[in-house]
Amino acid sequence: MYKIFIEREDDVYMASSIGKRVAVDCGLNRSQQTKLVVSIMELTRNIVFYAGKGELQINPSPPHSIEIIAIDKGPGISNLDQIFNQSFTSKTGLGLGLSGVKRLMDEFEITSNIGLGTKVRAVKWLNNGGNFI
Repeated sequence: MYKIFIEREDDVYMASSIGKRVAVDCGLNRSQQTKLVVSIMELTRNIVFYAGKGELQINPSPPHSIEIIAIDKGPGISNLDQIFNQSFTSKTGLGLGLSGVKRLMDEFEITSNIGLGTKVRAVKWLNNGGNFI
């Protein structure tokens, strides 16, 4: 398991570099590698922009999956419905970060509590769409 503390833009690139290495080591093809790395960048940028600091965990579990967990103790997200029906535009972008991660990964869960923070868990399966031997 890799645990990366996220506070600055440099941490975003560190996390994405580690994610890319894990994706290659686990045998993801280039398309799947890109989906994993883009998801890591979106989640870590959200931490920097909205929460100020947090952490990202990358849990490779070959031959089954790569799990990423982003945790922050920021203000929380009050408008998750708007974010996922894409009727929300953020101050820093198009508001597609979390919904993009949901589309790119094979599993996606989010919990957010106002004033307490947000936790996102996303999983990329390594083979057969999650049908393991």
